[in-house]
Amino acid sequence: MEDRVRYWNVSTDWPDGKVPVEGDDVHIESGWQMVFNLNPSPVYKLVRVNGKLTFENTTDTHLNCKHLFIRAGELHIGSEEYPMEKKARITLYGEKQMETIVYDNAIEAGNKLIANVNVMRMYGKPRQWKMTRLTRPANKGSNEIYVEPGLEIFEGDRLALFPTSYDPHNVDDVVVTAYNSDSGKVNFGTSLNYYHWGASESTGSDYNGLDMRGEVALLTRNVVIDAEDIESWGG
Repeated sequence: MEDRVRYWNVSTDWPDGKVPVEGDDVHIESGWQMVFNLNPSPVYKLVRVNGKLTFENTTDTHLNCKHLFIRAGELHIGSEEYPMEKKARITLYGEKQMETIVYDNAIEAGNKLIANVNVMRMYGKPRQWKMTRLTRPANKGSNEIYVEPGLEIFEGDRLALFPTSYDPHNVDDVVVTAYNSDSGKVNFGTSLNYYHWGASESTGSDYNGLDMRGEVALLTRNVVIDAEDIESWGG
């Protein structure tokens, strides 16, 4: 590896003296230590990584591309010792019929993808909890629920309420506007589309260890891979 560190937004750190622009094929060359620090980037056609590409850990970052190919190099977002503290996002773009990526005469990988054949490591910021239970019933049309008190729930967190009925599609998806750590009360700006059952105590003693109370899952992550929503064609 080179002794020096290159920064994505510094023109002199690129061979042609220009920061990559919309539609470019971007190559992180073997031996480079490139730090990605844009928020957001233009939409690149291809980002090929043969060196080391690391997302900046002191600011929010957002990489937009149609193909991301970690070939002989490495992609790092945070580390085991220093998980990503800020928000890091990779968004993939493309339509069903767009150009595919071909690796040799026998292997075609399609489009709108991340292809990794070497090293890709991502460590997001740890959260105290991933799932809790409803401690009171949540009624259809309500804009509040009650969960366990004392949790790390912040304004802007996204929560999923899973079904407690026979219909597996009765899922609610809400964004927190306030949380009372003492009572466990969670407020959100939208109204629930479905009823979800809850209770102050687990039903485990009555149902052979099964807690029937509604599950509430934390969907928020600070490291996110998503895709442009077009033609129902996901990443």
